[in-house]
Amino acid sequence: MIRALAAAAALSLIATTALADEPPARIAPSLAAHTGEFAPAKVYEPAPGVFSAVGYGIANSIMVVGRSGVVIIDTTDSLEEAKKVWAEFAPRAGGKPVVAIIYTHNHNDHINGASAFPLAKGGKVIAQATLLREAAKWNGVAAPSIAARAARMYGVFLPKGTPDGFVSVGIGPFLSAFGGGGAGGFVAPNLTFDQTLSIKLGGEQFVLEHAPGETEDQLFVWMPERRVLFPGDNIYKAFPNLYTIRGTSYRDPVQWVASLDRIRALNAEVLVPSHTRPIVGADAIAATLTDYRDAISFTHDQTVRWMNQGLTPDEIVEKVKLPAHLAANPFLIEHYGTVEWSVRSIFAGYMGWFSGDAAELSKDAPAVRARQITDLAGGPAAALAKADEAYAQGRWKWSAELAAYVRRADPSLKTQADALEAKALRQLGFDSVSPNGRNYYLEQAAELSAKAPGWKQIIGARQGGSQAQGLPASAIVATFPVRLNAEKAAAANTALALKLTGEGDWTIRVRRGVAETSTGVAPDAGVVLAGSKADLVAAMASPAALQGALTSGKLKLEKGGPADLAAVLDLFRD
Repeated sequence: MIRALAAAAALSLIATTALADEPPARIAPSLAAHTGEFAPAKVYEPAPGVFSAVGYGIANSIMVVGRSGVVIIDTTDSLEEAKKVWAEFAPRAGGKPVVAIIYTHNHNDHINGASAFPLAKGGKVIAQATLLREAAKWNGVAAPSIAARAARMYGVFLPKGTPDGFVSVGIGPFLSAFGGGGAGGFVAPNLTFDQTLSIKLGGEQFVLEHAPGETEDQLFVWMPERRVLFPGDNIYKAFPNLYTIRGTSYRDPVQWVASLDRIRALNAEVLVPSHTRPIVGADAIAATLTDYRDAISFTHDQTVRWMNQGLTPDEIVEKVKLPAHLAANPFLIEHYGTVEWSVRSIFAGYMGWFSGDAAELSKDAPAVRARQITDLAGGPAAALAKADEAYAQGRWKWSAELAAYVRRADPSLKTQADALEAKALRQLGFDSVSPNGRNYYLEQAAELSAKAPGWKQIIGARQGGSQAQGLPASAIVATFPVRLNAEKAAAANTALALKLTGEGDWTIRVRRGVAETSTGVAPDAGVVLAGSKADLVAAMASPAALQGALTSGKLKLEKGGPADLAAVLDLFRD
């Protein structure tokens, strides 16, 4: 009876009073100042004939004008921005042809604008040997989830030019292409290497070395005669993204440090990163590289130290803080990655998801836990009042978490809980010096307030196809198993064969909730579909797109009818 009265009182309080007032929107001062690193967009010439376009999309595009030709290193994140860059580069190229494009790694902001640069006939597109494999992860099997999380992290739907909106993405001004490639112009490599490639391009000597760091396929480019080094994403002016909240495979800090040590040993006189501005002067470069590698090494070593003493990730993040001299370095301010996220990733890289506390081995379902937690406060209504109280006291982390429990525990309070959680997330965003964190907090707050598309809407609306079409057919086929609706396919036993022009033949077999892929056309395939990889990718967007491709003849059924094909493909739609 007492508990019921308390709940009623809490509901009355919520109904008759507004949730705690919201402080004014703000931008962390250091973050506001950091935007000057890439604004306004500008082409720098740190060495004769070396040009770096900073501020055109997230990543820089770099041009080296050689004796007989031009080399482009990275191509920014969309055709739109790459065309702007080439308009700036072309007058500086002196009419010399583009003889090569070098990708420092597979991330879309480095490879997506390639076709904007007029590669000469016989020109080379160069990458480390695993680039296509790595790109396929993020533009293939995991593309929907990565796209949705990237939309949040990069503040795609936030208002621009307001204190409560978008500021930057930390290592660049904005994301110009959204989703698994966006409006892209990726061109697949025609020359790859494993560890080292020494090559003459445009009359200049280049040495490319595999240097894992932010990605497994990362490389750096060294011009020994000019003593100019292009490190890709192994260094930029912000604490490194040892973990990115959009999602990533493990980024091994030990490998990253080793790569930086190899770069340090070259004693470059000019350093031209693929994000933020160039650095000129051997002493400045050496000091910056040393502090950068030391910060990564410190974060790794101290995380493992405390891990080996039995601490959990939640405990370790309270222990590992950069030494003062590193924390004060402008290249190590947490304007992109953060020490906390890095600590959690390093722990998981060694130990996996389990913290070591047996109480975390198996938890109750989220809705059950939410009811149990809100019960501790006297019920969902009382818990919501507690969350509002926490907000008023500036305890925004707990306010957001508790409001989320209320929403799960009692759907009838969803509107109030969403509003309060959104307010708390906004305050967390306003406090963040990392644009990644700020954008993610503010985007999710906007989703809760119905001021931005929700998670599923983001996935459904993402621009797709252009990037996927630069990937091998095997990467496209690999997306089918992870798209299978296991509930629909629980009793299914069928096979679809694909004959992709110039890309080989494939069979996707569905067997009681599991999809298996293989090369060739299986004799028992009930449906055989023929056409180009590009037309298949476009047709997979929707049933209407598929029907259009069949009607136009872009895709042809060699076996089975339209209804058979539709029935099979429906197994791969939620």
